[in-house]
Amino acid sequence: MRFIFVRGIIFTILALSLTRALAVETEVTVLTFSEQDSQNEPAYISRVLLSRDFLRLDDGEDHGDFALFDRKTGSIYSVSHEDQRTLVIPLQPVLVVPPRPLRHDIEELDAGGVPDVDGKKVSRYYMFTNGTRCMEVYAVPGFHDDATDALAAFARTLAGQHAKSVAAMPDQAGTDCDLANNVFEPDRYLSKGFPVRQKDYTGRTRSLINIKEKVIIDSSVFELPEGYERFMPGVFSK
Repeated sequence: MRFIFVRGIIFTILALSLTRALAVETEVTVLTFSEQDSQNEPAYISRVLLSRDFLRLDDGEDHGDFALFDRKTGSIYSVSHEDQRTLVIPLQPVLVVPPRPLRHDIEELDAGGVPDVDGKKVSRYYMFTNGTRCMEVYAVPGFHDDATDALAAFARTLAGQHAKSVAAMPDQAGTDCDLANNVFEPDRYLSKGFPVRQKDYTGRTRSLINIKEKVIIDSSVFELPEGYERFMPGVFSK
């Protein structure tokens, strides 16, 4: 009986070792945010996983729904496990002309004693379009520039898709801030450095809680599920 017991332990150890050997790991930066859609809504946690090749946005769960940004191709994949579908948004230029003139301005303000982040000064900005304040940002220049660049590229891909909606329905393009934030100036909130705190014209806020660098995780979190229907807005395919 003792030999059988020991042999079972050895088999278990070998199986675990093989599982670890088969798993492919990758190094990422993990960014955790607190978000709130409005003052009347509860805050919730969101997470960004950043690797050399991908940007993943989710609610902190490895096995939940997520958006995946391919940094090489510029494509976004939004995965719904319940529907077993993946929305594909390819990188495309913004070719549409604004339906009305847009004037964009940025004003720097006193940060109000906000402490430095990683030894770097935090600056506060108002971002206007046609005189309307569309965004308030507390930004840190030189702080995690790679994450800033990846988020800006993600925003530009979304803008290409939003531009198609503006072209199709210019009379329903939304407010000046809608046009600026979503289509014509999608990455300006990142133009002054990494945004540790931001608030848009609708009252939606996002604040950085934590950043962890050089975290080793299973690279499968950057893989798209097999067998899910893939479609682009207005186009369905397998």
